[in-house]
Amino acid sequence: MRKTLIVLILTIILLSGCAKRIVYIKIAPPSKKTEIRTERPGAKYIWVEGHWRWNRKKNTYKWIHGHWIKKKEGKNWIHGSWKQTPRGWKWVESYWK
Repeated sequence: MRKTLIVLILTIILLSGCAKRIVYIKIAPPSKKTEIRTERPGAKYIWVEGHWRWNRKKNTYKWIHGHWIKKKEGKNWIHGSWKQTPRGWKWVESYWK
């Protein structure tokens, strides 16, 4: 019983370190910038839109430029976006679906 309890506690401690921390920002992100897409490097690439990223050190937003990434066969790219919540603004990461 004691060994099971120790293993359970260690598992909880290890998994809690893997949890993604959500940061809420009280300041709304600026409007998106208009970007000119560079030439597509090949047919198997998709454009990832530029977006604002929160810079904790400077306490402001920083623009991340758009870029091309290679497609994943049979997957669709879901663009990240800022979502307003009662706690503030949070970034929802891009992902393959």
